[in-house]
Parts: sequence; structure tokens; C-alpha cells
Amino acid sequence: MKFINFFTCLLLLSQNAFASLSIAEFEEKNKSKSTDTYILGLANGLSTANNTLIQNKTPPLFCLPPFLKLTVVDYKEIIALGIKDIPANRPNREAMDIDGIMLKKLTQLYPCGYN
Repeated sequence: MKFINFFTCLLLLSQNAFASLSIAEFEEKNKSKSTDTYILGLANGLSTANNTLIQNKTPPLFCLPPFLKLTVVDYKEIIALGIKDIPANRPNREAMDIDGIMLKKLTQLYPCGYN
């Protein structure tokens, strides 16, 4: 139950702090401080969720190699790679949020069970 409450709070905080960042906004404002702040907040939220899953002895979402410290530049590249995976003709592509894109690409790039 604590786990569900944690994710509910995390979602509410992220929605209130900065509603979302679409692909179009990410590509348009890629070099802005607010975009960097949003991406770092998203990365910290995903890391916190991952650590909570591990503490609760449940499978994590992704597994970064030991000693790997990703920067905002790395996260932007991960998001850009995820965007490239989405077909250009997909309806509402530019309106999609980068949150799910980043999570999906992190799970693909850093699957669990290899280290």
C-alpha cells in the first residue's frame, strides 16, 4: 500500500511542478534550463521509483551498470533515441510526453539481469 501511495504522490508532484513536456516542446526548448530541470527531475523520480522497487524486493524498471552516472546530456540523448523509435507518421507524435519515452528507452538500454 505504501508503494501505491508513493507513486500517486510522485505523479501528482510531477504534474503540478511542470505539467508535462511533449516531443515538440523537448525539440523546441532542448537547450533551456527549464528543460534540463524537468529532465533531471524526471530522472530523479524514476531513480527513486526504481530504488523503492528494489527496497520492496520487487523487480526494478531498469538497471544501470554500477558506477554509471548519467548526466542531463545523457538523458537528452536517451530521449532523442526514444523519439527516433517512434514512427514519424504516428498520429499525435509531437504531442506525446517524453516521460514514457525516457522510461521505455531506459528499460531497453539498461535491462535488468545482466550485471
